[in-house]
Amino acid sequence: MHRFIENIIGFALRNHVFVLFLTGILAAAGIVCYQNTPIEAYPDVTNTRAKIIAQWPGRSAEEVEKFVTLPIMQQLNTIPRKTDVRSTSLFGLSVVNVLFEDGVDDFYAQQYASNRMQELDLPEGVELSIEPPSGATGEIFRYMLKSDLPIREVSAINDWVVQRELLAVPGIATIATFGGEEKIYEIRVNPVELANYDISPLDVYEAVGRSNINVGGDVIQKGSQAYVVRGLGLLESIEDIENILITTKGSSPVRVKEVATVSVTSKPRQGQVGLNYDDDVVQGIVIMLRGENPSAVIARLKDKISELNDRVLPEDVRIVPFMDRTKLIDSTVHTVTRNMLEGILLVAFIVFLFLFNWRTTVIVASVIPLSFLFAIIMLRIQGLPANLISMGALDFGLLLEGTLVITEVIFVALLKKSQENGDRFAYSSKGGLIKRSAGSVASHIFFAQVILVVALFPIFSFQKVEGKMFSPLAFTLGYALLGSLILSLTYVPVMCKVLLVKPIREKSNKVTSALTDGLISLYRLACRHRKATIAVFLFLLGACVVRFMFWGTEFIPSMNEGAIYVRATLPNSINLDESVRLTKEMKAKLQRFDEVDFILTQTGRPNDGTDATGFFNIEFHTELKPESEWKRKISKDELIGQMQDSLSVYPGMIIAFSQPIQDNVEEYVAGVKSALVIKIFGNDLHELEAAADHTAEVIKTVRGVEDVNVFRSIGLPELQIKPLESKMAQYAVSMADAQAVIEMAIGGKAATTFYENERTFDVMLRFEQQFRNDEQKIGNILIPTMDGKQVPLKEIADIKFVTGPAFIYREGSSRYVGIGFSIRDRDLGSTIDEARAKVGEQVELPDGSRMQWAGEFESQQRATKRLAVVVPAVLLLIIFLLYMNFGTVKDTLIAASTMPYAFIGGFISLWVTGIPFGISAGIGFIVLFGIVSINSILLTALMKSLLQQSRSIVFATNEAVRTRLRAVLMISLMGSVGLLPAALSTGMGSEVQKPLAVMIVGGILICLVLSFTVLPQVFYFAYRNSKLNGK
Repeated sequence: MHRFIENIIGFALRNHVFVLFLTGILAAAGIVCYQNTPIEAYPDVTNTRAKIIAQWPGRSAEEVEKFVTLPIMQQLNTIPRKTDVRSTSLFGLSVVNVLFEDGVDDFYAQQYASNRMQELDLPEGVELSIEPPSGATGEIFRYMLKSDLPIREVSAINDWVVQRELLAVPGIATIATFGGEEKIYEIRVNPVELANYDISPLDVYEAVGRSNINVGGDVIQKGSQAYVVRGLGLLESIEDIENILITTKGSSPVRVKEVATVSVTSKPRQGQVGLNYDDDVVQGIVIMLRGENPSAVIARLKDKISELNDRVLPEDVRIVPFMDRTKLIDSTVHTVTRNMLEGILLVAFIVFLFLFNWRTTVIVASVIPLSFLFAIIMLRIQGLPANLISMGALDFGLLLEGTLVITEVIFVALLKKSQENGDRFAYSSKGGLIKRSAGSVASHIFFAQVILVVALFPIFSFQKVEGKMFSPLAFTLGYALLGSLILSLTYVPVMCKVLLVKPIREKSNKVTSALTDGLISLYRLACRHRKATIAVFLFLLGACVVRFMFWGTEFIPSMNEGAIYVRATLPNSINLDESVRLTKEMKAKLQRFDEVDFILTQTGRPNDGTDATGFFNIEFHTELKPESEWKRKISKDELIGQMQDSLSVYPGMIIAFSQPIQDNVEEYVAGVKSALVIKIFGNDLHELEAAADHTAEVIKTVRGVEDVNVFRSIGLPELQIKPLESKMAQYAVSMADAQAVIEMAIGGKAATTFYENERTFDVMLRFEQQFRNDEQKIGNILIPTMDGKQVPLKEIADIKFVTGPAFIYREGSSRYVGIGFSIRDRDLGSTIDEARAKVGEQVELPDGSRMQWAGEFESQQRATKRLAVVVPAVLLLIIFLLYMNFGTVKDTLIAASTMPYAFIGGFISLWVTGIPFGISAGIGFIVLFGIVSINSILLTALMKSLLQQSRSIVFATNEAVRTRLRAVLMISLMGSVGLLPAALSTGMGSEVQKPLAVMIVGGILICLVLSFTVLPQVFYFAYRNSKLNGK
């Protein structure tokens, strides 16, 4: 291996022009790839899913579950490579989600779901659709339509003009509409007039349905022309509907206008949207296809909106954007870019500080952008996007470790040659000297870099949420390390040959002298107290292990999205008007906070069924001003606390706080609108709710648990009309006729479709409001009998009020009731442990029931279990690589003894800063394992070599520390300062990077001290009685 690597260096030096040409190609290709690589603020952490939406207007949750949801789930359960099938059944709506394994593409999922839907036989009136593929982070843009037209006309323009045009923009999956009214032509039937003419509602329905058709004939010839025969009978105006003939009484026609009033109105509203001081707007939510570049899609979208505003829409209708993902992307990318640039400058400063030579500084610093661009090219080839987490984890000091060691060795060799030859240096051949000096450490650098890449293997083993969140980080860092290694063995020696053409003079400064003298003093102190040094180290290790066992844990810190998502949950029985009234009151309270930029309110659910919720659900998207513009010096958490206090005056209302993207991801992962959820599975909803209520009361007593909310199933008031078979037989009434009249008279039923050019609107039949607004009037509705007579509904049916299920949640084959909650001002791990202990002691589940803790905690547990298996395996692999490098068990064990340094250094960094241990910090540990391996290889290999030459262990350790001090000190300082800006940053998006950055910054420095104090003593005790130590 040593000879192979040395040959690579030799080839590069002989073909330096070719190497420089390839480097230029790398730079150009990297810049092009960077410009075309999607950059997201937050990675899409969700697996592929297929979402099926079935609307069945007017049907209860139990009916929807029985006749729609269960058949759909039964079909979808046969799809291969699925992991979960979840459903929510509620009034008039069923939403079923199929989640797939890692690696399943969207086309596969959509195709299988679509094929299974073809085999379904659902009841008449069910409208089935499959959502286009998109992830939980796919929402990239929101707009509203501003106009003085009636709200239903604005909705129609959005549905038939704006949506159609915007869906043609490449990269857009779908556009969800929330707010406004769905335009219809309504025939409001007067039952008194029906009785006067002895007509049933079914007669009106059938007459309207028969009167809206075109027919086609043959072709007739007239002269030399051929004429197509068409029969035109489509309804073209309200007058046409009014003049539809129902029947005749004697010689008098009975038309629709004799028994009903026809007008343009709207379907019953499912929800309402407000923006700032406008309480009723039409909102469009643009959702991007998975894998697209959000910035590019939004740029194309804005161009299309400008075109629509300028040339397509009426003058009094305008599309007004009010939310744009590029704002968040630009803010987070600005934070990451600033940290990266500051890190690059600090790293270059460290190099110049130690080598005090601008040429070597340029050589080392130029590897930074080249390694980064190499990583970007590889990511582009693999099809992976860049995001805040993956880009923010790049420690450029870490990338330069191999480069720096090789440059420093070459620098020292050329310095020695300059001192020997003086001015003749410029004319002497440098190629052989560079090859020999770089080759002396290149194999060690190769193994050290390989170990660093191997240390990333546990991250590649992550699955589901944590896998999609951190795999891009591992790939980005791994590719950058690979690029750095290739450049270290080829580009760096060539640049040294090209740039270092003059005699080299060694220069020193007070800073580097002070640092090296300080470390030498620590080393000498440790040598004077060798056993005490080992004892102190073991004590420190033990203390860290004990404290770590009781240290708080988390999954990942929340990224500041610059917004607060407030969700208010009201009783299930509330109506839309009351919810809207409360929405306006609460919005006014939130608008009093000066930190708020604008507030978007969403009450109820959208008409398209994309959000399975009800009138009880109120959501406030509270966009905040940039923190630099806040007049009050408070934190975002303090602002949330003040908002919670102002909204806590409403009894029976549950308030929860989140963030927009975070809220979508949480709902996707947990299955309900909450970050953390306890699911109690069973069959009897009443028993499940009782257990859920008891569980909620228990976890409320746990410190840190907030926003506790039971996702109730029972609680929807119903007016139940049950036709009695015996009574219907007595009056000669068929069940089909009775149910058809009930559906049409009360809920309304579409008899036909009205065409306005390309637009289509339902023509609905329904009784006038005053004849269907209470149970007595509903009981007086006349039902036609088989012998041509009519009988009141109350004579053939039992009419009563009951309380039924509002929501029915299913996962797999079981129903469940969820208890959602969040955690604030405390770490995730200890809070969940305490909550689980209390629930286990105090809550007794009904027979046949089971409990599952899901959401963010489930992801953390899965990742932790995975790490517990993979990390020991990786450590064994690192030890094997160390053995491959050293060739002896003793030297391998000496180098492996530095592994605890990473744990000590990383954990002390967390301990000092008070940061909980999460997945980000765990990745920091993994990276530190690789870094200490580099230090141990460099020191141990040199100490062993010097021992073999001098036969004196004291001389070997002293000389090795003196020789490697500058290189290892530079490596450590560069690794620390490379992420120092990220560790100290407070900008938007810095929260995600901070645990990893703090862990590496502090851990490297502590590992540096331990490497120069403890490792030489371990080597001393291992070899003091060896035959090699002859003196």
